[in-house]
Amino acid sequence: MEQLLSEEDIKEILSNNRENPVFKYYGFRLMSTDKHSFKEVIAISDKHNLILIKGNEDTGNEHIRERHNFWSTKKYIVPDDNGGLRFQNQSRFPMGVAPINYLKIADEIYSTENLIENNSHPMAEKFDLYIGEYLFDKPKKEKVKLLLYKGTKIVHSLFLARDSYNQKRAKKFPFARGKVKFKTKKGIEETFIPYYDVTTKLRYGISIEKYPSEDMEHIYLLIFNPKDYSGHNFIKLLERKLTYFQTKKHEEVTYQFNDLSEVERYIMDIDYGIENGYLKFGEQ
Repeated sequence: MEQLLSEEDIKEILSNNRENPVFKYYGFRLMSTDKHSFKEVIAISDKHNLILIKGNEDTGNEHIRERHNFWSTKKYIVPDDNGGLRFQNQSRFPMGVAPINYLKIADEIYSTENLIENNSHPMAEKFDLYIGEYLFDKPKKEKVKLLLYKGTKIVHSLFLARDSYNQKRAKKFPFARGKVKFKTKKGIEETFIPYYDVTTKLRYGISIEKYPSEDMEHIYLLIFNPKDYSGHNFIKLLERKLTYFQTKKHEEVTYQFNDLSEVERYIMDIDYGIENGYLKFGEQ
């Protein structure tokens, strides 16, 4: 069940937080911990005194970070128009935008001119919507939406109106990339990039097997059985010279966020063949 601020929570934040150091010291930001309530105020904006709470997956700082931070890997599944499920495409901030920048962006969006009077948001009775422009890395400004709890300066959400900075992926790709994993099997190092369906079952994977002594790596597409998700087939995609990274973290980030749309389109072709009976599991 969605956990937003209640009227009592809002009153508490506005009246009983004066002992919080963020209200006492200009520019102070509280590093929230698990001990803090989701309604704990962690920062106040410089220009307009906008209030950012610790929040949770439904509201506040955690909500913005999990849904709209470039580096987030969390996936959101929603109903589609046909009664099934799909992955929701959350707009992402540019990679250089960190949670500490949220209030700076919100300050630029907050103004009477940017307040949308006829707000069509499905929860318009609970939130005030502001839409303005902010200059990120590109020459032109991007539209940003700011949602505040009705009649207050408490930030509910902040996000780009377009998905300009989202991870590149194949159009209408029905699977979500999971966290990159590193394995060692039979002395061979493997980098594994998983793809999950909307039931969170593993359906495909890109396996990069490394052979340092030969200065080569072999790349395979793994196809998991859609009936029971147990066994898998594999197709060898290519061999190439070994790709070197400065650190494992650098390699993880590269494969986690790199444009793999060419392989993803191939996965869609394979999946179409399996779904329509042109390809049988067990055949390569």
